[in-house]
Amino acid sequence: MDDETGAAGRRIAYALRERIITGEIAMGDKLGERDVAEQLGVSRVPVREALQLLESEGFVSSSHRRAAIVHTFTLDDAVELFDMRMQLEPFAASLAARRAAAGADTTHLVAALEVAHVAHDEDAPASTRNSDLHEEIFALAAHRLLLRMSGLLTGRTRWLFRLTPERDTQGRWDEHDEIVEAILGGHADLAFALAASHVERGRVESLPRLADRLPVEPVRRRRRGPSSV
Repeated sequence: MDDETGAAGRRIAYALRERIITGEIAMGDKLGERDVAEQLGVSRVPVREALQLLESEGFVSSSHRRAAIVHTFTLDDAVELFDMRMQLEPFAASLAARRAAAGADTTHLVAALEVAHVAHDEDAPASTRNSDLHEEIFALAAHRLLLRMSGLLTGRTRWLFRLTPERDTQGRWDEHDEIVEAILGGHADLAFALAASHVERGRVESLPRLADRLPVEPVRRRRRGPSSV
């Protein structure tokens, strides 16, 4: 795969991923390789690369060589996601605090916190800005293996945040403030504890809501192809 094809595949994957997260492409929709390529005006090669990337992230599953089915996000998926977030996010926060104490650049983290707490943004809903902040903590941690592992979770975490938009409240903002303050102060143990509390509170508040919103079983397959990137 050449650089141009790889870049096109990542661009297509990004567009498809965002539309799955927002619900524009529904769970259970069938993404035919030929259909997507025709509607986007590209060859099948970058589309194939995009679908393979989305499959590795758990957004689609292959039904046969030239089609994929959008994953049905279930309550079990949400439980497993919270389990993994509880293992990775506190660790990332503690590492970020240690790096801040050692003089690492925290500009992007501070900027993400400020943007996350804007009351309204037409270009990015609160759930997206919330996700951006969490990802900046992983970036500041700068742990290569952790970043690789978190890369498999961040897309689904964005999906999860979109499913519970009512949780984007002043209470969550206060928790973000405390976590970032601990990181900026270089307090690794405190950052770990605050991040763990943040994830666990999210679990307790989100799972009952998700139990009423998420399908129990995969929905019927439908053929679908987005009209543009």
